[in-house]
Amino acid sequence: MAVRIRPWEPADAEALQALASDARIAATTLVPHPYPLDGAATFIAASGPARAAREAFGFAVRDGDALVGSCGIKHFDWEARTGEIGYWIGVPFWGRGLATEAVRLVTAFGFAELGLRRIDAEVLEANPASGRVLEKAGYQRLGTFANPSNRHTGATTWRYRLEAGT
Repeated sequence: MAVRIRPWEPADAEALQALASDARIAATTLVPHPYPLDGAATFIAASGPARAAREAFGFAVRDGDALVGSCGIKHFDWEARTGEIGYWIGVPFWGRGLATEAVRLVTAFGFAELGLRRIDAEVLEANPASGRVLEKAGYQRLGTFANPSNRHTGATTWRYRLEAGT
């Protein structure tokens, strides 16, 4: 396994479009389904300006030459030096430990390059595999909450946190 992360590039659009169009991704993320026909190109085009404005730092997750998913940090509180990590791995690549490695890499970026003190995460209780990803990457589960904030309204979520230096 040679997981790497890098900022999104226009050349990633075709592979991203194919992976993000799977309904199983939308079932446990904020990725819409059906995924818009121009969804990948639009997402990638917005990633550069979001990075420049320090609003979101998104990364293409690659295993060797293959694009396998997405991982990034957003929802910053720059004064408190906190952010929230999000990630997904395409269905053909599930079960290989790629998400855990991507989360570790992006978390290290958040602490070292962005100077964050804390990174939070939220996963649907119905997706325990995502919770295991975070736990393997060192995150601690804080508790269970009703989720009023996204299209999975009413679903129970688990909140996780990792403090710098732990």
